[in-house]
Amino acid sequence: MTSKEIIENAIRLQPTPRLPVSLLSAGAWTLNQSGLTLEQALAVRPERIAETIVATNERVGCDIVWPGSGYHNLAIRGIGGRIKFRAKGTPDVQESLLSDAADAARIPTRRVQEDAGIGVLVEAARIVSREIGGHTVVGTSQWAPFTLGGLAYGVEKLMRNIHKDKAAVHAVMEFATELCFDYLEPFIDAGVAMISLADPTASGDLISRDQFVEFALPYLKRVAERIRARGVWVTVHICGNTTNRLDRIPEAGAQIMSVDYKVDLANARRTLGGRIAFAGNLNPVTIMQKETTAGVAAASREAIGKAGIGGGYVLMPGCDIPPSVPIENVKTMVETARSYSLQ
Repeated sequence: MTSKEIIENAIRLQPTPRLPVSLLSAGAWTLNQSGLTLEQALAVRPERIAETIVATNERVGCDIVWPGSGYHNLAIRGIGGRIKFRAKGTPDVQESLLSDAADAARIPTRRVQEDAGIGVLVEAARIVSREIGGHTVVGTSQWAPFTLGGLAYGVEKLMRNIHKDKAAVHAVMEFATELCFDYLEPFIDAGVAMISLADPTASGDLISRDQFVEFALPYLKRVAERIRARGVWVTVHICGNTTNRLDRIPEAGAQIMSVDYKVDLANARRTLGGRIAFAGNLNPVTIMQKETTAGVAAASREAIGKAGIGGGYVLMPGCDIPPSVPIENVKTMVETARSYSLQ
């Protein structure tokens, strides 16, 4: 079976000849393998970005690669917002684009497709899909509406108006839903097979279960449905502790739920098993960055043991990994999964 067929079987909750394994996003980490920061990569030819992604995965052997990951905040820049690139890691939004929820009505979200940097990433995704998409899942990612809306409107203001002005929050969510899909649509046209919707602001560390159900889940579902209507798989990742909302995730239309290291994998299996596939949850810093290869192997075996081997599980880090994670640690995670007995 190819890597792509193995992921497809996992999504279908069917047995696989070996355990599926992948990084989550890892855009900054991957480009760092050729000495590029995220900002520098936008100034080179798409072919070089694609070459780095393909060559890096030839070394590590993940079942999913993610061209365009790490660049979520380009969506804000693409509609007139200001972002700042870091020397390492992902760029930051510098200020709220929407001073008022009513501002959302005056900003055409399809402008995001005119951003030159996004165009470079789309072309890189097209090249990677053409070169390896027949046997490896090629995906990309973007913030889900609740997180994307918070970045456009201001997270503090969003949290305050959850209590004081629900209509304003819903207006921002409508705007963010359109922006999310408009950003992703060119990648779908370019041939990606999977999209990851990341929603850290919807974490149990920030909002309650009821707030998640009212303000995040409906808009996440709308984007996921539009993506799946185009024949593309959907992964959802929410940072932090999502234990008290895992049972609602299948309603979002995702085919894989990626969980953070704060979520017990055995509980994820009990809650999601038989409904959708799930992935996770090696700590990106204390395990992937700081551990020895022996420590990574031990943590990987422990995660697999907790998640179970009954199908529908993908070994992954519990979030995006830092650019400084040693490639040997990634290779060890992959090799541990590939050699793990499913009997």
